[in-house]
Amino acid sequence: INDLMVALARAGKTVVRLKSGDPTIFGRAGEELARLAEEGVPVEIVPGISAASAMAAGLGASLTHRDHAQSVRFITGHSQRGGLPDDVNWAQVADPKTTTVFYMGGRLAGDIARRLMAQGLPAATPAVAVASISRPDETVWHGDLAALAGTGHNLPAGAPILLAIGGALTSWKAAALEMPRRERRAE
Repeated sequence: INDLMVALARAGKTVVRLKSGDPTIFGRAGEELARLAEEGVPVEIVPGISAASAMAAGLGASLTHRDHAQSVRFITGHSQRGGLPDDVNWAQVADPKTTTVFYMGGRLAGDIARRLMAQGLPAATPAVAVASISRPDETVWHGDLAALAGTGHNLPAGAPILLAIGGALTSWKAAALEMPRRERRAE
């Protein structure tokens, strides 16, 4: 991708690198921006809404509901090697007063849930997994950490998936199955 962007820019083309979701969160934007800067290619980033914000809006949920969570944390759902990140402080991530959103966490959802429960986050903590956020084929699963650790989320393989975990999702959970527009799967 980097080579192609540089080659097209050198050929006098206007290059648009269109990314869905969050271009500057857990993507390769840092590497791409560094390469373009090395080559003297001017760059403009046009912001959109984050995937986490799109997920919350689609769910009709607040990620920082005053009664449940005072902060939101974004964490990568896997390392460069494909497993859980080694350098995450899982004890801090298991904070019950924080909503945690895992980007690209679908494949390791069960491992993430088990790690959080091992660090003390209650098994009944609400969890939501959303595939293909804000697309016509968006699919939502909801349950709790125990369900996520046990059978997983049953969402489409290969789709971009965000996991949201935390007490702030409690208020959304009650009305989830009545919301139109998306296929809902409850565990």
